[in-house]
Amino acid sequence: MQAKMISLVVLLAVLLVFALQNTQPVAVKFLLWETTASAVLTILISFCLGALAGWLIHYLKPRASRKI
Repeated sequence: MQAKMISLVVLLAVLLVFALQNTQPVAVKFLLWETTASAVLTILISFCLGALAGWLIHYLKPRASRKI
């Protein structure tokens, strides 16, 4: 249990450093929509959308029928 807690604290520290170093604004363009946001926010939103898409594909795909 102690090793898991240490690993979690280290991971959170690395993520915090990453977030603090990537605060510069970046331009985000999608079709006709354009905005600016911080780089870390753009990465986080992209990751969450990709995870959601992967989960939906896994959840909605037809289940293979079991043959006995």
